[in-house]
Amino acid sequence: MKTIISGIGIALLVFIFGCASSVSVKHDYDPGYNFTNLKTYDWLPVKSENLEISELRIKRFQNAVNQELAAKGKTLSSENPDFLIALHGMTKTRVNVTDWGYSYGPYWRAGYRDVDVSSYEEGTIFLDFVDAESKELFWRGVGTGVAEPNLSAEQQEKKFASAASKLLEKFPPSAGK
Repeated sequence: MKTIISGIGIALLVFIFGCASSVSVKHDYDPGYNFTNLKTYDWLPVKSENLEISELRIKRFQNAVNQELAAKGKTLSSENPDFLIALHGMTKTRVNVTDWGYSYGPYWRAGYRDVDVSSYEEGTIFLDFVDAESKELFWRGVGTGVAEPNLSAEQQEKKFASAASKLLEKFPPSAGK
């Protein structure tokens, strides 16, 4: 019932949600971390074995995150970055049950219980920000939503941009030093 996709092949399925408003986002961070010195970042390599998603989708999502971080004054740089980003996630099959209640037959005779059962894939994506020097996690963003893997490249870009915006909305945290 539960499928974990290794590496980041991840829940990029996750971030191709029907609409960004359906993305549930959570954040956590180290309140003692000094966020003011963060200027440059780089991506940690994504494990590519057993990926069930196109590398193009991974690149599209990373590009969306890059654009959000650039708007926040952060620069992608492989030379001595201040922090590193790890991208990973998972998908899970969910079951949705709707009980419509008891229905009567014709002429108020014996009826039946009307229940609809369906399943869907829910994906969760994690963005972990790690201090490049100490290798310690200082910020995590988690997004969860219904996977919608059959979108065109253009639709994916729009969904990824919206999801990255929502995911990074509270980075850096206002409580950061």
